[in-house]
Amino acid sequence: MKKAIVIMAAMLMAAPNMQAQNEGTVRFGIKLAPNMGWLRPDTKGLNSNGTKLGYTFGLMGEFPIGANGNYAFATGLFLNTLGGGFTTDYKFVETLGGVEQTKALATDLSLRYVDLPLTIKMMTNEIGYMRYFGQLGFSAGFNIRSKADFEEPVLDPSGFYTVGFRTLDDEDFQSDTNLFRAGLVIGGGMEYNFSGTTALLVGITYNNGFTNLLNGVDYGGKNAKLFNDYLELSLGIFF
Repeated sequence: MKKAIVIMAAMLMAAPNMQAQNEGTVRFGIKLAPNMGWLRPDTKGLNSNGTKLGYTFGLMGEFPIGANGNYAFATGLFLNTLGGGFTTDYKFVETLGGVEQTKALATDLSLRYVDLPLTIKMMTNEIGYMRYFGQLGFSAGFNIRSKADFEEPVLDPSGFYTVGFRTLDDEDFQSDTNLFRAGLVIGGGMEYNFSGTTALLVGITYNNGFTNLLNGVDYGGKNAKLFNDYLELSLGIFF
């Protein structure tokens, strides 16, 4: 993760120099991107449990690299809502001498981040009014909200036996969520040029999270690891 952060910082500091060395035009625009997110456990006993819809909204910025206009440092500032579900295997007995049972306790997370993507965008020459592109880089996200709906056991007064289960909704999960999220960004799409620098963007982006979503959460005597991935449909316009 430290290497990834160093690379991100180097790309960001290099952006102003990229523009100074070419004759291209800096572009700004806005993006709205619905996404579908899911959670990817890396701890035995934790299991992925479905997808969750979210969205990304914010400002896009591109700084050209080179004189031919086919490469750019693409960044921005976005509000990103993500989520997903997971289950934990819970072992319990109901009464003295009862048989041990296992129940999958479900948790559904709703997350919100301020995201800063740091990517390289590679574009074809204009074909008619169209340009096609591929995009590769990293994203740096900072968590500003974390809520959870989850199931938990109800114990008898002795605390040894499970007498039932209850569901809690919209509970604060901030202290159990890491502040920083880093991800690998892979995407592609096309732009339709209307006039001058005004262009419509449509693309698909996959973001693979590689920092642990959970902060100090133990499961089975080990530090639980859970990663958040998502796929988004990018819709934007450059002015």
